[in-house]
Order: sequence, then C-alpha cells, then structure tokens
Amino acid sequence: MIKMSEVASKVPQLRFPEFSGDWEEKSVGDVLTIGSGRDYKHLNDGDIPVYGTGGYMTSVDNFLYDGESVCIGRKGTIDKPVLINGKFWTVDTLFYTHSFVGLLPKFLFPIFKRINWKKYNEASGVPSLSKSTIEKIKLNLPLKVEQQKIAAFLTAVDNKIEQLSKKQALLGEYKKGLMQQIFSQIIRFKKDDGSEFPDWEEKKLGDVVELKHGYQFRSNDFTKSGLAIIKISNVIGASLSLDDLSFIDKERYSEFESFEIHNGDILMSLTGNIGRVVEVESLPFKAIQNYRVGKFVPVNSKLEKSFLKYLLITDMVFGRFGQLSNQSAQANFGKQDMGKIKVKFPSLPEQTKIANFLSSIDNKIEQVGKQLDESKQFKKALLQQMFV
Repeated sequence: MIKMSEVASKVPQLRFPEFSGDWEEKSVGDVLTIGSGRDYKHLNDGDIPVYGTGGYMTSVDNFLYDGESVCIGRKGTIDKPVLINGKFWTVDTLFYTHSFVGLLPKFLFPIFKRINWKKYNEASGVPSLSKSTIEKIKLNLPLKVEQQKIAAFLTAVDNKIEQLSKKQALLGEYKKGLMQQIFSQIIRFKKDDGSEFPDWEEKKLGDVVELKHGYQFRSNDFTKSGLAIIKISNVIGASLSLDDLSFIDKERYSEFESFEIHNGDILMSLTGNIGRVVEVESLPFKAIQNYRVGKFVPVNSKLEKSFLKYLLITDMVFGRFGQLSNQSAQANFGKQDMGKIKVKFPSLPEQTKIANFLSSIDNKIEQVGKQLDESKQFKKALLQQMFV
C-alpha cells in the first residue's frame, strides 16, 4: 500500500515561508461532487439568482445549493468558471460543485481558471463537458491551512483590482459630467487675473475645421510590413494601437505624402459607426490615412487642437455625426455635412484652459489604468508561481 508521502506531488515556485512539504496530487472526483443544473420554469419569482453559462438569468423562490461553489459550463461556454456564494440555482448547461473534501472553493476557483477546458471538449459541434471527464482531471493541492492563506492573499489582490476598476469608472463618469457642464457653459473658466472670458460664439463646425479624407487604396498596395495605414476601431478618445494599422509598400510612399499622420492629429471614422474619434499619440513609425478615415485640420489659428478633441466627443457633436451619416455617403462626409453642425466656441485662451483641465483628468484616468494593468499582471504572475 502506497504511503501518503510516496504519492507523486509537486511544489509551487512561490510559497509562504511558514509552509513546507509536497502538494498532493488528487483527482477532482476525490475532493468534490459535481452537481447538475435543472430547469427552473416550475418555480415562482423570488430573490434567489438563477445562473447559466452566460451568467445571471432571473430570480426564483427556491435554490439548488447554499454556500460557496465553483461553477463550470456543461454545454456551450465551457471555459469560463465562476465562483458563487450563497443560495443559487443553475440551469442544466451549468455544473456546480459541492461537498468539498479538504478543499476550499476559493482555492479551487483560480485552479479551474487555469485549466484549458477546451482540451476536454467532448463534442464536435457545441462544446460540451461531462461529469466523468471533469472528475478525472488531476489537481495538486496543499493542506487546507495553506489553501486558506493563498486564497486570502489572492482575494486581497482581487479587492485592489476591483477598487481600481471602480475608481477608473468613477473618474470616467466624473469627466463625462464635467464635459457636459463645461460645453453647456454651466461651468465657466476665468482669466488668470480673475476676470471673465468673452461670451462663446456660435459657428458652423465646417467654418472652423476641415475634414480631410485619405486615399482609397487598391488591393495590390498592401503588404505585411512597411508604411502604416491608419484605420479606426470602435474606440472613442483612445490612442491608436497596432490593431488599428495595416501596411503598404514604403516605395510607393511619395504618392501619399498629403495623407501623412502625425502625433496630435485628430481622426474620425467615416465608415461603420461614423464619428469614432481618436487622437494620435506616440505612433512608432510614419503613417497615413485611408479614405475611410477623416483628419480634422483647423481652418485658422483660433482653435486649440486638444479642445477640438474634447468637443468632438461631446453628445452635442458626436450625436450629430451619426445622424448626418445616414443622409450622406460615409466616404463623402465632409464640409457640407460639417456646415450643418453649429457649435458655440469660447475664445482661444479659454479653449486652452478647458483642454488643460480635461487633460489633467485624462492623466489621472491613465494613471489609474496603469495601476490597474500592473495589478492584473501582478496577479497573473502570482497565479503562475503560486500553483502547481
């Protein structure tokens, strides 16, 4: 008979110093029971959530299980485990786990998230898992006290990520609210000496900026590398990334010089969901625009470019782009359409103050975003090193 110490086991790369000894390999079926979801339509409305592979579905007056459980899809989405706590009901496409033996659900959850569930798919059509397949999967487990320590630590990391996510969302809502008040002139800025800026003047957008169109490329213009061609994905007010680029042969660049893009340029999508606006930041190489992208060029020096970016993404302007796109061929959207949009403009010094103020909020949102990304990367590294 094999002794416990002789059971094949492994040790994680990163471990709390008070723990030692091997982690024991066990099958899923040895440490928990897999429960099947059921139909809920015979139940009455209530306050107990019903879950499927797509998440929350409805609420009923009865439950299948009460407690912590890690759920995994039986059919359909089989690679998105979720941790649920409290009373709940699952439909027949979602398995739930219970009757744990020497195993904490909060410790099991990150393990389940690391498993390549698609590898265990048993169907050629809609992805499917079976209880018997899941029960045979091998897990490496420490004693329960070490599980508790790891789970508590990861929960603290998750809490930080959640707090940063909420902070980022709140800053975004704060900025949106301020922009509404600024551009409706509920909030006004003052000169450095405390005096008032002049009243805002109503102008046609087309008299202030020109929307220049890019080149309509042919299929043989494209290559896997070379000069970048800008395209715009469904992002508002964000920087361009490599996902927003395609390429043409550098040797043909001379034909497209008038469509060159520089950092600080403000672009707008002219196809699909028209009006998607981006400001070009930190392009790693020279780029040009195609005919599906318009570039805003100030008509005179009385327009602050950064102010224009914020103006273009306000509801009063962005919404008009969408309306006018239905009346105009998207690739021909230009001066005539721009002339139909009337906007009130402040003086150039007030534009600068507004742009600097909103940029400072953007910087805060960006800083929180970086902290959020760093926290997520930190957690990813932990999961790679704290588990076997």
